[in-house]
Amino acid sequence: MSDLRARLVEYVRTPFWGYHPLATPARRLLIALVAVTLLLDSIGRATNGGTTGVESAVVTTTITVSVALFAWRPPIAAIVLSIAGIGAAVLGVADSLLIGAVILGLAAYTCSAALTAVYAVVWTAWLIAMFARPDSTFEPLGAVIMAFLSFVSLSIGLAIRTQYERAQMLSTQLEATEREVAEQLRHERDLIADELHDIVAHEITIVALHAAVLERTDDSKTRSQSQTAIREAAVQALTDIRRVLGMVRGEENLAPERIPSPDGMDGTIAAVTKELAQAGIRVKASVPDDLRLPSTSLVALTRVIRESATNVLKHATGAHEVRIVLTVERGWAHLEFSDDSPPARTAGLPSSGYGIMRLHERFRLLGGSFSSERRANGWFVAASMPLEA
Repeated sequence: MSDLRARLVEYVRTPFWGYHPLATPARRLLIALVAVTLLLDSIGRATNGGTTGVESAVVTTTITVSVALFAWRPPIAAIVLSIAGIGAAVLGVADSLLIGAVILGLAAYTCSAALTAVYAVVWTAWLIAMFARPDSTFEPLGAVIMAFLSFVSLSIGLAIRTQYERAQMLSTQLEATEREVAEQLRHERDLIADELHDIVAHEITIVALHAAVLERTDDSKTRSQSQTAIREAAVQALTDIRRVLGMVRGEENLAPERIPSPDGMDGTIAAVTKELAQAGIRVKASVPDDLRLPSTSLVALTRVIRESATNVLKHATGAHEVRIVLTVERGWAHLEFSDDSPPARTAGLPSSGYGIMRLHERFRLLGGSFSSERRANGWFVAASMPLEA
């Protein structure tokens, strides 16, 4: 009932000249009916021996032709019909009262409530005028039947309009739901892609780099360290792949608050320090002792550190030192990650630029900023974000 009441209120609030257009099949059917009616009316007038008055012919033809206007501009059709109805009431023409009653439903379906009410009042006045005329041949029962037909026509028009608007509303809701589902699926695919890139790709990079070391060195200590690094990275990659598969199957939460490192910021820096040390790169980290970050901020900043460390291994061959500086002031977290690699030297591993692109997008959505640039003394990465994000 509340849904029906809401639609009726919306119908009543429709602007006076607002209208609901007929569908193309309905337009064609309406025009065909008008054409057939005009043809039959012409044949009837031609065969009745001229007993039909000129006023009746003009009013009836005007009303019939005006009905066709509902195919293009229903408000104009309703106004013309109202004027014709007033003329018919004044001239005493009752031939088209039945058509006027039927058209009331069409007006209710296509026109605003205010314009439909105007037409209904005119038609009612027309009926009363015909019944009250001294020379009227209307019986009370005929007037009641005519009024009942108009009520039925009005009810049918309103019912069809209500059902159509309900179908339109359901269709709109369905489209919105489909867009929401598609957006959710896209979001989940992005999250899984982030996991594969930020976590698994990091471990695979370590495997590839140390595999190259094994090919180039015969030093037993170096080979042992590389083998250990490969084994640990491979085990971690398998663990991460199982976790990503769990996300795909719905066994793990895909919420953005998940932490990529079980040890948070300290664990991430420790892991990065160990991985870079195995490549002969020192790490100097400066992090506040009493650091407290929201989950979303922690995820974003640890991803910057891991992505930057991966890029150092892939693209900053020749680097000897990495600096990680995290500061928190005035409700903002600022992270700087830099290395001292010489220009134009890489490890020869492929790069898609996906990680940097996603970090730019992530910090933009969180209301922060992210930049990565090559400077004269090495790569420099800076990320800032509000802690209330």
